[in-house]
Amino acid sequence: MKFPIRRKFLLFVLVLAIIPLLLVSTFSFLASRRALLETIATENTSFTLSAARGIRDQVFSYKSILESTAHSIVMAETIAEKKDILIGLKKGFVAIESLAVLDKEGKEIVRSDDKPLQDRKDCPEFSITKKKGFYFAWSKYNKEQDLSLVILSVPLLKEGEFEGVLVADIFLYDIWNQAMIASLSPSDNCYVFTQEGQLVAKITAPKEEFRSDDLERIALNAALERKLFTKEEPTEVGPMLIIASPVPVLNWELVIFRPTAEIYKPASIIRNQAIIISILSLIFVSLLTVFFTRLFVEPIRKLHEGVEIIGKGNLDYRVDIKTGDEIEQLAKEFNKMVERLKKSQEALQEERTSLKIKVKARTKELEELAESLDQKVKERTKELQERINELEKFHKLTVGRELRMMELKEEIKKLKEELEKYKKKQA
Repeated sequence: MKFPIRRKFLLFVLVLAIIPLLLVSTFSFLASRRALLETIATENTSFTLSAARGIRDQVFSYKSILESTAHSIVMAETIAEKKDILIGLKKGFVAIESLAVLDKEGKEIVRSDDKPLQDRKDCPEFSITKKKGFYFAWSKYNKEQDLSLVILSVPLLKEGEFEGVLVADIFLYDIWNQAMIASLSPSDNCYVFTQEGQLVAKITAPKEEFRSDDLERIALNAALERKLFTKEEPTEVGPMLIIASPVPVLNWELVIFRPTAEIYKPASIIRNQAIIISILSLIFVSLLTVFFTRLFVEPIRKLHEGVEIIGKGNLDYRVDIKTGDEIEQLAKEFNKMVERLKKSQEALQEERTSLKIKVKARTKELEELAESLDQKVKERTKELQERINELEKFHKLTVGRELRMMELKEEIKKLKEELEKYKKKQA
């Protein structure tokens, strides 16, 4: 397949211009995207650490509330007064499900509700609080609310002496709401696990297209790693950025899922801008290429067209190129060559005409000679035919005589046989 020089030149210029443009655009985009992704990962990690610290701070704020209430309980003289304090505290904080006061032996002496009093001397909320002065742990998970109940306990001290323990069962709702919900977007999914893999709390995305059943399993695997990290992970609802962070002091792991499409939207904008710039640059380069193609290739095209016309036999055609460069000089030399070719063809035509006349005369002589030879051949053929006819007649006569002699010999033989038969009969 023929490939015109115009297309070759156009392709060469386009490649020469586009490849550096694409390389620069690609490297610029990748560098910008890499820097942006690092910033995004850092920001999301900072957000997760901040949320983890928020959960811790909210827990410690409840600890401070219990410690301040513990002093009032120690000063209360009767069980009724202690219960009133517990009921008042519970009414003031909706997240507190129940409160209980344990004596020095670990037995409940009063509760904020009407449940039976228990002996909790062997429970960690008593033993650990007595030893370390504070206890906090996950208790149980409420599937209906997607939140956990935690146990928070502080010691009751009177003049520095251990008098018992104040135990609170607290729903994470209030802690969770203040620390997390306000910071999450409608497409985020959030999970909190203990380091043993027990689900503490979760917030699923309000938008259904960002929720899936496999997120909890992936979050559990991330939590069991017990470290701070950020990575992309494919899920049933598309690729997600996973940010996992330990919650200080509480021995919990916070795992947040964010759609990469949402997080990397600025990177997508950079990519689209790079594409638009590349397309505009390509159009500009193409226009320049077409212009320079016409400037440099058009004289060559005219020269090629002249070659085709002259090649068809029109030796009067001349190529008219005015470029003031080597191509114009080439066109002039080409026109001179055509002029010489025309003269050579005219001389050749004259020789051809002269040769035709000579050939015609010689042909006439040969025709006359052929006619003379033909006549002689005819006469000789006639003589030979007559001679053949005479020989055929003589042959026929000779053959007839031989046949007649043979017949006579047969008749004589028969007569002799009859004569012999007759003699025998007479004897």
